[in-house]
Amino acid sequence: MYELSDKRTLDWPLVSPLSLCTVLAVYFWTVFSWGPSYMSIRKPYSLKFALAVYNLGQVIACFGLIYGILHSGWLTTYSMGCQPVDTSKSPEAMRAASMMWWMYMLKIVELSETVFFVLRKKQNQVSSLHVYHHVSMVLLAWIGVKYFPGGMITFSVMLNCVVHILMYTYYFLALLGPDMQNKLSWWKRSLTIVQMIQFCIILIHSSQALKEDCKISKFLVFLFMPNVVIIFYMFYDFYQKAYTPKKNKSISSNGSVSSNGLKSQ
Repeated sequence: MYELSDKRTLDWPLVSPLSLCTVLAVYFWTVFSWGPSYMSIRKPYSLKFALAVYNLGQVIACFGLIYGILHSGWLTTYSMGCQPVDTSKSPEAMRAASMMWWMYMLKIVELSETVFFVLRKKQNQVSSLHVYHHVSMVLLAWIGVKYFPGGMITFSVMLNCVVHILMYTYYFLALLGPDMQNKLSWWKRSLTIVQMIQFCIILIHSSQALKEDCKISKFLVFLFMPNVVIIFYMFYDFYQKAYTPKKNKSISSNGSVSSNGLKSQ
């Protein structure tokens, strides 16, 4: 796998396999061991202000990533077809690589959403969908910055940022109270649909990398695409249980996008 990695990002912070494993080990220990133990003798924290700042920060960060990626090739030489990674050290190529690294950092930061659940004593919302979604996104982001720091994968990053802008705007507004949450109830359900549409678009776009004449590692593509399929299925399964007539009320109470976990209740 070493020979497939992009040599430009090898020495960047947290890109080594050991760094990745350390981050995930600390995450699992915090949310499944230390966190529940720490909160067992404490009342839940409100964290309303912290969540508001976090949500706004996510929106700003996503706008920044979109801007940076657009100026890394999409406004000049990139196309919607097969777009191999530019491994040169040109300004645009290095900007694309740095945007992929910042996206990876953002996915690591998003692990804190599970910590918010734990500190608010909402351990029931630390679901398999929530944990798998966040951990897999960190892994995919790591694969991106280590093996695909640029090229066609940046389209998926931009699309994900657009979806996250909608999501975190909803989370921020929901913090304003029950009245606002009732007004936005349609938005909550729609966000799950938007998530699933996003995954479908990503799969269709990424499938172009499987063409014989597309100079992108097929092995790495086969690592990426099945994870997207799994995440899509988990969101679809959640939607069926939460929003069909025979919905599971306990699941519905978690909220469609509680996979990111920033509801105000």
